Amino acid sequence: MASDAAAVPASFDSLRHQVQARYDGLSPHLQRLARLALEDPNSFALETVTRLAQVAEVQPSTLIRFAKEFGYSGFSDMQKVFKLRLIEGAPAYREQIYEHRRRLEATAESDPMAILEEFTDASIMCLERLKDTVSPESLAKAIEMMATAEHIYVIGQRRAFPIAAYLAYGLARLEHRTQLLDFVGGMVPQQAATLRPTDLLIAVAFAEYTPAVVEVVRDVHIRNIPTLTITDVPTSPLAQHGTVYFCVDDADIHRFRPISGSMSLAQSLIIGLSYYKDARKEGSTPRS
Repeated sequence: MASDAAAVPASFDSLRHQVQARYDGLSPHLQRLARLALEDPNSFALETVTRLAQVAEVQPSTLIRFAKEFGYSGFSDMQKVFKLRLIEGAPAYREQIYEHRRRLEATAESDPMAILEEFTDASIMCLERLKDTVSPESLAKAIEMMATAEHIYVIGQRRAFPIAAYLAYGLARLEHRTQLLDFVGGMVPQQAATLRPTDLLIAVAFAEYTPAVVEVVRDVHIRNIPTLTITDVPTSPLAQHGTVYFCVDDADIHRFRPISGSMSLAQSLIIGLSYYKDARKEGSTPRS
């Protein structure tokens, strides 16, 4: 059911909050558009209904239905909010990513050094954005959850596996009881079943989300066991089921995306936990 006129979002931020709050209740096709709107708002501001429908693999009429779901008279009415975001000087992060991708495609074949330069520059952008988007409160809460957990289980596959493996490595270095759920032997569901409310699951996944990882996170969440998740967008299943979650926007300049932002976050969590533990041993109050 569409929102009433008084609740029609007048800014991108207000629309973003409504989309996140109502995401679970949307149909699969509308969820697909919701993800696209949050992941690539510039396209919503600049592209036609036909083009957006092609990208999202839905009918053009679905975009009109999506707009009316949030109280707008039609898609052009909703698109004004996305255009206003650009006019008001929203961060040009996506535009910079597109430029990096264009340069990489133009030069990579004849100049391998361009690959290093573009990936390095994109990684720097990711790290700068990470500082702007991570909440200090969430970071402090995540470190506290790690410190107070009796046993920490870590899971991540495909592109997320290096981050998960590093988290498990760092926790082991701190002599914290840790287990990496690596899917060897196909026993992950049985291993996840041993989690208790005093434990913590750390899960890492990015689109396309590994179904087995999503299932473990959902199962643990239903059982009221704390979850700390690292993912890409607030509408991801890991964000939806994370007690505390972090969204890291690693630059999409190639099918092999940089993981610098996610790895930096993982290292920050480990180092933060180390200082937290030291502070508790000394009997002082850790700084948040």
